[in-house]
Amino acid sequence: MATNSPVNKTLPRAPIKNQAEITPQPEGKNLWHRLIWFVGLWLGGVFALGVVGYAIRAWLGLS
Repeated sequence: MATNSPVNKTLPRAPIKNQAEITPQPEGKNLWHRLIWFVGLWLGGVFALGVVGYAIRAWLGLS
């Protein structure tokens, strides 16, 4: 095996950047804004599941 083979050569690596430099951090949103979004999405999911459930009940003739 030749020691000067190009297979044995390593490629130069790019410097690893800090995660804060790669991903821009969002502006500080307060806790209430995030909680309102969470509750809104939860209520939307409950409503959508209810609509689908009642549609299936009506389709099966159970209501």
